[in-house]
Amino acid sequence: MKTSSFGLSLLLAGFVHTNLHAQINYTNANIHSHNDYQQANPFWGAHTLQCGSIEADLYLYNGELIVAHLPSEVKPDQTLAKMYLQPLQQQQKAGKSYPFQFLIDLKTPASPTLDSLVSQLSRYPELFGEGKNARVVISGSMPSPAQFANYPSWISFDGRFEQTYDAAALKRVALISAPFTLVSRWDGKGLFPKEDREKTVEYVTRARQQGKKVRFWGAPDNEAIWKELTALGVDWIGTDRPQVLADYFKNNKPADNQHTYSSSPYAVYQPTYRSDGAAKTPKNIIFLIGDGMGLAHMQTGLVANHGQLHLALFKRLGLMQTQPAEGYITDSAAAGTALATGHKTKNGTIGMDATLVARPSLAVVARRNGKKTAVISSGPITDATPAVFYAHQPKRSMQEEIAADFLKEPTDVLAGGGSKYFFERKDKANLGDSLVARNYSVIRQYADITSETKKDKFVVLDDQAGLSMEKGRGNFLPLTVGETVKHFKKNAPKGFFMMAEGAQIDYAGHANNVSYVMNEVLDFDQAVAEALRFADQDGQTLVIVTADHETGAMALTGGSEKDGMLKANFGSKGHSGIMVPVYAYGPQSQLFGGIYQNTELSDKIKSLLEKR
Repeated sequence: MKTSSFGLSLLLAGFVHTNLHAQINYTNANIHSHNDYQQANPFWGAHTLQCGSIEADLYLYNGELIVAHLPSEVKPDQTLAKMYLQPLQQQQKAGKSYPFQFLIDLKTPASPTLDSLVSQLSRYPELFGEGKNARVVISGSMPSPAQFANYPSWISFDGRFEQTYDAAALKRVALISAPFTLVSRWDGKGLFPKEDREKTVEYVTRARQQGKKVRFWGAPDNEAIWKELTALGVDWIGTDRPQVLADYFKNNKPADNQHTYSSSPYAVYQPTYRSDGAAKTPKNIIFLIGDGMGLAHMQTGLVANHGQLHLALFKRLGLMQTQPAEGYITDSAAAGTALATGHKTKNGTIGMDATLVARPSLAVVARRNGKKTAVISSGPITDATPAVFYAHQPKRSMQEEIAADFLKEPTDVLAGGGSKYFFERKDKANLGDSLVARNYSVIRQYADITSETKKDKFVVLDDQAGLSMEKGRGNFLPLTVGETVKHFKKNAPKGFFMMAEGAQIDYAGHANNVSYVMNEVLDFDQAVAEALRFADQDGQTLVIVTADHETGAMALTGGSEKDGMLKANFGSKGHSGIMVPVYAYGPQSQLFGGIYQNTELSDKIKSLLEKR
């Protein structure tokens, strides 16, 4: 049988998840060293780790079998014999051989490439043949199943779900492989969508029903993905980082992570508090979201800056619960939608309630009340948190559709990374041209935001804005927040609403990396400083700072404010259900104390935007 019904797959889901997973004790034998020849130490690194599967791409070039990824990378000296066969022979003679799958991806047609390969492998009878440690599996340009029998019995093939095999051909299939995109486009951020999990179970079950192991190629190479694939019983976990995956299998509870911040601390702006808690209705609202930022993340920044932080200067604080419409742990899409619209929704949903009805965001409410609006992010501007303020889509992965939604529900200012979803789209549309036609300035380098020639409406689409601080983002976030409030001071007579996100605090939490957390929190805190300065100058501006959720279940286990050193442990590679802080400063800041749901925070902001 080629396939099983979806109903049967769901019936067997418990078997796949509990029974089969319980039987798989994940070790290095489950590691598939993807494109192993691109490693710093091809063959030797993976073989020393005793990876269970090693992959090499193969070209037949001028009669030689060459290992390479692309035709342009073919080099005559990178022969299969030199890179793999001779080293394997050396290990065999030294008594260091072990059973592994040698997956050879043919990049040139099976005929004559496979014939040439069989001929060459046959010269190493001590390595290849029935019962030998190296089990040869052919992938890529494979012969048809009807031709499998034409090759030696010790040659196996990489199966495909869409291919029909008779009984004889199926015996020659070593595993069944598929692109990860067949089941999901999840990148490891937030939670694994329920429907994607079910689809993964379906395909794992189909492989099991045929007595085969399963592999998904092209999956994002991170621990969140590894955790889900192993939980669902996927046999081969592909990686370009075999040592990291080996460490994960050895002990997937992260150890304490210590870092000392080496840069000089910055002086903080001291708020005047003159407008803090005033009874008047704020004219402007600046809503700052530190994605994934819990109290531990904030305190990490405080320690890094030697005991000073703008976030530590707020006097009005609350605590916010972050649960989605279903389940207890939220992703950024559901959490952001609750903050932006006041409606709980399912994980993965953008700007729509749990029944997939589009709901207006706070930006829409502000615009209806004559205010200017801005959405800013130090990540892709089509990612979940910024997207919920202008888009409505059932899945957060629909980033081209999210970008197109901006034309339907635009803000006056949009700034962030992710330019390809506007300029390099699969549908060939250039949304930049559409924005220019709608009288927007389109800025491709964020430093140009300081230009006095920009129009009343502008977008900043610069992929540098989506880099981490450690990789060179620079001062994008504080600069853009500062320049936007200056711009609105001149061009927003009825006030404005701005949402600005520190996106990569979340990335740092997912990475369980204290240094990353420090850098991103301090950058976000500089944006908070811009908001506080403006609020004091203006006297009519409410600043609200919060997070959409906590990431990493971060716990502080030691540190020194004097030295800028902090030691932490992370309980998760994903999000947690820990409540997050809410900080408020300016007119009506007194409304934001207490403990409440994320939808209530949205409702509080909405009531102030609508109040005249």
